[in-house]
Amino acid sequence: MLARLIAYPPDAAAVSRWLQPDERLRIGRDPACDLVIAHPSVSRMHAELYHQDDRWRLRDLGSKNGSFVDGIAVTDHPIPTDCWLRFGDSHCDFGVFDAAQAEALRERQAERRALSQALVRKVSQQADSLPAHVLRGVVELAGCSRGFLLLADPRIGEFTVSASLKLDPDVLDDRAFSGSVGAVQRVLSDGKPLVVNDIGNEGWLASRASVITGGLTTLACLPLFDGRSVFGAVYADRRGPGEPITEFELELLSAFTESATLYLLAHRAMASLDGAPRWQTIVDRQSALAGPAP
Repeated sequence: MLARLIAYPPDAAAVSRWLQPDERLRIGRDPACDLVIAHPSVSRMHAELYHQDDRWRLRDLGSKNGSFVDGIAVTDHPIPTDCWLRFGDSHCDFGVFDAAQAEALRERQAERRALSQALVRKVSQQADSLPAHVLRGVVELAGCSRGFLLLADPRIGEFTVSASLKLDPDVLDDRAFSGSVGAVQRVLSDGKPLVVNDIGNEGWLASRASVITGGLTTLACLPLFDGRSVFGAVYADRRGPGEPITEFELELLSAFTESATLYLLAHRAMASLDGAPRWQTIVDRQSALAGPAP
C-alpha cells in the first residue's frame, strides 16, 4: 500500500511525499533527510517511516522533542492508516492509499495543471477587468474563497486595491477588514511568496486582531514583479477546512501569476486606479489594531 505524508512547515507551502512499501523516509532538519522540516523543535535526524509486516511504522531517532502519533509519544510503533504525526512542534498528515486512490489523486493534479493553463489563456483574452480575472484565478487555484489584488500607482507612490473578491473595497480601508495585513506587508517587503496552511499555529499571525475576527485558517500571498521590482501582490484566504496549499499548488500559482503579470504590465497604463482605497491607509489603520508587522 502506498503511503503519503503531508508536512506543514511554518510560513511555507505544505510538502507532500509518497512512499512505496520498500522505501524509508527519514525526517529531520538536516538537508540530507528525505523530508526536511526547517523548524527549531525538529532534530537534525528526528524520525523515520518504514514498512514492515504489512504495516507502516514510525521510529524516533533519539530526537530531543519526541515523535507522536495522534498525540501519543512513540519510539518505534505501528501507525494507523490515517493519522496525525507530530515531530517536535511540526504536524504532518499521514495516509495510506491503494493504487486506485493514488491514481485518482494523480489525475486530480493533472486536472489542476490543466485548470492553471486554462486560466492563463482566459486572462490573455481579457481586455477589460483584467485585475479581477487575475485575482479570480489565484483564488481558485489556491482553493480559497476571497482576496484582493494590489498594484503600484506611480502617480501617488503607493499600492492601491485594483480588484477584490467577496471583499468590499471600502471595507479594506476599515476596521472590519479581517485579512492579514501583516502577510501582505511581508510579501511586499521581501518579494517572496507566503503560504500559511494552519494560521492558528503561527504565532505572528494567530494573535492578530484581523485574523481572530475573521476566523481565518489558510492564506496565500504572492508578489508581482516588474523586472526585479515588486509592483503588486495578490492575496487570497479562506475560513474553515480545505485542501492544503502544497508545493504543487504553489508551483501552479507562481506560474500563473508570472504569466498574468505580463498582461497586467501591458494593460497597466490603460487601467484607471482613481478612487481605489490607498493601501497605506489600510496598513496604518490595521497596524494600530494588530501591532507592528513582523
